[in-house]
Amino acid sequence: MNRWLLALPLAVFGIGGIGLYILFLSQANENAFQENLLPELIGFCLEGFFLVGLFTFIQQLRDYYRRRELWMSLRSALRDFLSHLDLAFLAPDAEPATTAALESEPFVVSKLLTLLADAELGIETLINLKQAAVSTLPLARDLINIAAQLSTRHMRCWIAIVAAIDQLSVADTREQAERPLNELLVRLAEFDSLKL
Repeated sequence: MNRWLLALPLAVFGIGGIGLYILFLSQANENAFQENLLPELIGFCLEGFFLVGLFTFIQQLRDYYRRRELWMSLRSALRDFLSHLDLAFLAPDAEPATTAALESEPFVVSKLLTLLADAELGIETLINLKQAAVSTLPLARDLINIAAQLSTRHMRCWIAIVAAIDQLSVADTREQAERPLNELLVRLAEFDSLKL
């Protein structure tokens, strides 16, 4: 609905300018009033069309960047989890993923999901993940309202992520830790797939 309201002035100025231009061409030599007024009206319509279009584009661009910043703030809250998992599955001669990749690249999450399904995590990694869950849980809960600003689907995914972090923070056995960890990654992959 919002896009249609933004496109309405563009349509009015565009159709008005085209209509006045056709009127100018069909009656160009009838009188001096039309010769002086119609070009001015056509110029006004063209200016309105380009100015409204330009301001609409700038507003949409600003809105996209604001939503992208909100998304990045949510994703960066989970950097510790992804970092611990990345290090746990790291080959001896491989480089760990960069901070930027951990915070913004969806392929990292899908890669970790695949590795988690194929391998078993060590006890030290599980302890580190539980500690990360305990320290991240209050921040993740506070960020629910940020996720709600993106969309209802983003908020639902984030609530499921917070629930998985909560379960991981109280886990006492390997099974209790691996189930919410897998759920966290699945929900994070779903969160990444949603449009901004």
